[in-house]
Amino acid sequence: MIKSVIFDLDGTLLDTSEGVISSVKKMIEHYGFHDLTQAELESFIGPPISKSMVRLYGVSDEEGVEQMLYFRKLYTKGVDAFLAGEIEEVPDVFKGKIYPGMEELLQGLKDHGIKVGVATYKQEDQAKNLLGYKGLAKYFNVIHGADPYGKLTKAEVVALSIKDLGAAPEETIMVGDSDNDAIGAEAAGALFLGVTYGFGFKTAEDVKKFKNIGVASTTYEALDIICG
Repeated sequence: MIKSVIFDLDGTLLDTSEGVISSVKKMIEHYGFHDLTQAELESFIGPPISKSMVRLYGVSDEEGVEQMLYFRKLYTKGVDAFLAGEIEEVPDVFKGKIYPGMEELLQGLKDHGIKVGVATYKQEDQAKNLLGYKGLAKYFNVIHGADPYGKLTKAEVVALSIKDLGAAPEETIMVGDSDNDAIGAEAAGALFLGVTYGFGFKTAEDVKKFKNIGVASTTYEALDIICG
């Protein structure tokens, strides 16, 4: 029996591409790196920024962390002033679209008595601010994300969410759009449901490379798989 469901954020709950790519471009320009293709820019969505910098530019791990911290400053620039009504420009961190049917999915899980959480590579305070701004925070029993220096693995974030939700790993489903989510779920002992409407997985075959309980191309399919 499923007692809890944990969601990834970027590419699963929200399409956050606009804000992430905006700040990535500003960061790249600041450090004087060469431009990236659209596909390369989109590959920043989901994984830790530091690891993407190592992968795409060959920087050291230490340099990647430094660049990640600078990205986070850009990504959250103006949040306090925006929330206080002092500026009108929307900060990059708040630029995101809720996937169609997501609120119905989350409410449906709550109606079935299932506890719901978030496990994301996005820094935890950023995730909480974003989900609060978008009106989704009310659906979650727990929201966990990356530590300030990005040392936590996805499996560790998932495991922390499982612990705080109070269900056993085998009674928990992790919902995500990428290999990081699938690997993190398995390492934490949770079940995995892959979605193909996000940034990572494009086809059912992509998901089936990993241990899973199903593939959903829409939020409505996800609800049917979990509660059907």
